[in-house]
Amino acid sequence: MLPRHEEFSIDELIDAYQKGASEIREAIEGMTDEEIAAKPVDDMWSTLEVVCHLADCEQFFADRMKRTAATDRPELMEVDGYRYNDAMDYQHHDLEEELLLIEATRRQMARTLRLLPRDAWNRVATLSDLGTLTLRHLVLHAINHVHHHLEYVKEKRQALRRG
Repeated sequence: MLPRHEEFSIDELIDAYQKGASEIREAIEGMTDEEIAAKPVDDMWSTLEVVCHLADCEQFFADRMKRTAATDRPELMEVDGYRYNDAMDYQHHDLEEELLLIEATRRQMARTLRLLPRDAWNRVATLSDLGTLTLRHLVLHAINHVHHHLEYVKEKRQALRRG
């Protein structure tokens, strides 16, 4: 469990954010293509679909962070990332391409975050369902989002071992 965002230094937040890409790779390491595509838990996405969801959400999160850092009190767009799976046919995406997108997005965004002046971390934006958020909140949300979904990957791996 991560500490509250106020307990992280800015550098620790950025490091935890950037580390998310390698945590995804570690979570799926050693899985076969068949295991990546399998749906061993009823009504749950495959590991490939989880990775694709994470890759798409990275794009939303990076945009939110950049808009918060660059503009005054932006109103951020709500996105229902769960609707993308079927529409984008995630089950037929290329796993490595999705992983590379996550890595590139996190690497580029981490570099951008390191260049921001310290006071930028207190800049605020509005997200309709969550209210007013700071840049710190947005970065922590992106960190927690990966950890949340990696629990599902762990669950899938355990189900595959039992099956």
